[in-house]
Amino acid sequence: MSTSAMVPSPSGSLSHVFCDIGRVLTSSLNPKEVFQRIMTVIGDFFAPRNWSLLLREKGSGRLRFEIVMGVDAKRLKKVWVEEGEGIAGWVSQHGRPVVVEDVRADPRFSPRIDEILGFVTRSVVCVPLLDGAKQVIGVIELINRIGPRAADGDRENFTADDMAILAAIGTFAGIAAENAFLHQKVQSMAMVDPLTGISNRLYFNDAFCREVQRVRRYGHSLCLMMLDVDGLKCVNDGRGHLVGDKLLVAAAHLLRDSIRQSDVVARLGGDEFVILMPQSGEQQGQELARRIEAAVGRWNETDPLDGVRLGISVGIKAGGADEVDTLLADADRNLYQAKNLRKGWPEPPHEEQVRRYLWDHLAENSGEE
Repeated sequence: MSTSAMVPSPSGSLSHVFCDIGRVLTSSLNPKEVFQRIMTVIGDFFAPRNWSLLLREKGSGRLRFEIVMGVDAKRLKKVWVEEGEGIAGWVSQHGRPVVVEDVRADPRFSPRIDEILGFVTRSVVCVPLLDGAKQVIGVIELINRIGPRAADGDRENFTADDMAILAAIGTFAGIAAENAFLHQKVQSMAMVDPLTGISNRLYFNDAFCREVQRVRRYGHSLCLMMLDVDGLKCVNDGRGHLVGDKLLVAAAHLLRDSIRQSDVVARLGGDEFVILMPQSGEQQGQELARRIEAAVGRWNETDPLDGVRLGISVGIKAGGADEVDTLLADADRNLYQAKNLRKGWPEPPHEEQVRRYLWDHLAENSGEE
């Protein structure tokens, strides 16, 4: 922790700190950035030894350490404060600020976090973060204030005035955090296909651009799979669009469950999907295509849509920096060549189409995984 964060600067007046908070609250709509900047201002003004911002988990009421300053944050990364546990748990549960000059005399204090950190807490001020509806979304907790004579090792306890100022900051911070979370949620929703719940074209475009840059920078291979649901128009015309939508949702979930954690699956629109496989070649694409085909077979065996069969056609293309510009177009062309093969070759196939068709079906019949 820097010296400037331990000892208030000469400009650390009350009006100055609220001006700083006001600038922070209008500077970003990223929750993490908002929290980090607020905690920096709080550290400069109050000069605590340790200070933390914890967010409340909906349902359980537990608190998670979101921002930790003054100590090694990694040591609290997976630590939760249970509902009602310690000073922070009490403030979260009751929605009221509290200042404790000597925690040894307060039965609400829990030494568990001190034991994890190897630290000794003496004085605490803790306030709730409140949203616009006055609901608690988290707390800010300051521990062991460093006094004006910090260079001499003297300490002073937090006061009721400190609590009042911090509570006001907490109110503003809670509303700003709510706005930032709402903005983040709207952005996230804009990246999700509302029917299937997987990523949409907008998200895919961003992900594809990022991966293309990595391919050009590091020389990796990138594999792209274009897919569509066979016969969706016939299903819509014969069984109705609600059944067709259920088929699309089933296809999306099947694709999502078949990919690796590093892959991206998105719905481009209509019956078309795409899978992005970073650092992968055509062999990995073929392996995924076989997993998808096996999953489709298992889905059809259960007959969840009363006779409506699911079929997915796949076009695969992989390449490095030299091929990346045409990857989408090549994968799309391979998709429609594959559809022609599945329909019985209404047009004369190219040699490459026949070779791919024979390879896929020989691999399938030989039981190759």
